[in-house]
Amino acid sequence: MSQTRPSGRQATLVADVAARTEAASKVYGRGGSAVTALDGVTVDFPAGAFTAVMGPSGSGKSTLMHCLAGLDRTTAGKVYLGDVDLGTLDERRLTALRRTRIGFVFQSFNLLPTLSAAENISLPAELAGIRLDAARVDRVIDAVGLRGRSAHRPSQLSGGQQQRVAVARALVTDPDLIVADEPTGNLDSRASGDVLGLLRSAVTDFGRTVVMVTHDPGAAGYADRVVFLADGRIADVMTEPTADRVLDAMKGLTR
Repeated sequence: MSQTRPSGRQATLVADVAARTEAASKVYGRGGSAVTALDGVTVDFPAGAFTAVMGPSGSGKSTLMHCLAGLDRTTAGKVYLGDVDLGTLDERRLTALRRTRIGFVFQSFNLLPTLSAAENISLPAELAGIRLDAARVDRVIDAVGLRGRSAHRPSQLSGGQQQRVAVARALVTDPDLIVADEPTGNLDSRASGDVLGLLRSAVTDFGRTVVMVTHDPGAAGYADRVVFLADGRIADVMTEPTADRVLDAMKGLTR
């Protein structure tokens, strides 16, 4: 997917760090069958910025995302959300943190088919015991362009509209961090551009922090920076990315 450089991009990244890892490693299995998915990764994710994470298949990008979002625990090293060390939290507190401070956008949408768009958007807040102001829900629905579709169930929405619901759901609790795992993987090029524009707007207009795993250089061109992984390690960090620059970097990693 090709695109021109998005407008409204921040000229510089803010100094604050929304999330970070310190010498984070993740090993699956034991003995001779052990697989090292992350190998001592230290990386910061600036607050109020859009970071894309890229790398060849098996490079560790999804594992990094899952550990950063508290969906998986590292084998060694540390992961922080703000100043909170996720490794110090038990499962109950980790679940509470995910529900209140992290928004999720997945490739498969993960909407409940029996709920309307508006109900799907509000669900994470309800599960977290957060009482949402109806006006806030309306503002988020308007921001993602779903006015007039909010009463529809997922089966009545296109793929792009369902992903808009997912983006709205991630935004509605005003989280510290939004993680997006291949959010355009099931969408056509037009819907992909719409969703990427929404994620860009979440940063530029709402001041959120977005970390997105993607394989698409065009998608990475919407970000402020790209973190490249290879063999479970940081291979490079690119600022001011464009689709062409990202594509060239990816070719270098796969040679």
